[in-house]
Amino acid sequence: MDPSDNNISRRDLLRSIALAVTTGSGALRLQAGKHVHHAVSKEKKKTGTYSPQCFNAHEYGTLQHLCDLILPADEYSGSALDAGAPEFIDLLSSQNEELARIFISGIFWLDREMERRHARLFLKTPLKGQTQMLDSLAKASCEPEEVLIGFQAGTEYASFEDYKSSLPMSLEPGVHFFNWVRRLTADAFYTSPIGFQDVGYAGNKYRTEYEVPQEAIDYVLKRSPLD
Repeated sequence: MDPSDNNISRRDLLRSIALAVTTGSGALRLQAGKHVHHAVSKEKKKTGTYSPQCFNAHEYGTLQHLCDLILPADEYSGSALDAGAPEFIDLLSSQNEELARIFISGIFWLDREMERRHARLFLKTPLKGQTQMLDSLAKASCEPEEVLIGFQAGTEYASFEDYKSSLPMSLEPGVHFFNWVRRLTADAFYTSPIGFQDVGYAGNKYRTEYEVPQEAIDYVLKRSPLD
């Protein structure tokens, strides 16, 4: 087979995985996650390191830090950074404009909110302020929907652009963004070799139709120090 055909097939498969993520067609399948991690490895082999495909340097640095805060290393396992979560999210986002918009706009919202609270970008804010911000988003995600004003269901990110000229009136845009970061960080972690070991994945029972189960996602997120 012509190598270019392989490249086209690989790209198209990544696009289909990214589309499945944003259309809410179910939990990320293990086979799909493994493919994304494999594609990241292919990208790394080109230059010896991974170069972001979607995010600029500031956005990617923020994403890396968020992944590390959400799922740090512990005495049992490596971190989301070790598992390649930022690369995983970046590569998927590079193949889906909606996913890219969710993360780019979400990071923009996070920086504006941190400037409002601390007069600094998220990455420039001391760790205590960062974790307080993320804890407030995690806590707000558990509030009844009517408490979080200012967003229309089904169009979660359609109004992010509005915040370029005015500050948000509620945490809901940040809650939606943070939920995406946490879920994809967990998906990336669980479908990586590090994640397999952490949750006791039995490799000899691998099935191509296997999906990342919600209880496993909950388990991984429970490791996070964020509420």
